[in-house]
Amino acid sequence: MNGISALGIDWKLLLAQIINFLILLLILRKFLYCPIVNMLQNRRKTIEKGLKDAEEAEVKLDSASEKSRKIISQATDEADKIVKSAKASAEKEAQEIVNSANERSQKIIAEAKASAIVEQEKIVGGAKTQVARLVVAATEKILGKKSDGVEDAVKELE
Repeated sequence: MNGISALGIDWKLLLAQIINFLILLLILRKFLYCPIVNMLQNRRKTIEKGLKDAEEAEVKLDSASEKSRKIISQATDEADKIVKSAKASAEKEAQEIVNSANERSQKIIAEAKASAIVEQEKIVGGAKTQVARLVVAATEKILGKKSDGVEDAVKELE
């Protein structure tokens, strides 16, 4: 120990400084180093959890957007089907209306023809009667007398 004293180092003072350094090291470790390390570990865990949550959210967002695309696609398909069905129904109804109108027009034409035939027969009958009366009148004027038999023939024509 004399060698240390020769260097001018007091071994009692060196031992006291080593003990003081160790006490200071233990105090700093307990009150400063461990809390800082714990805080950094907690912060790292929080950041890792945030990143993991962000990845999960991205996966969920992708899944939700895929589902929404499928729903939109299905809705579009359904809308197309409804439009096609409505068009087909409208075309069918339009065809039925046209067919009904054609049938009604055919009936009206047939009734008009029948009515025209009846009217024509009346006109022809009336014309025959007038011609017969004219013939009777002309005959009476030519012969100068009235004939009862001819008048009966005219009545039969009516």
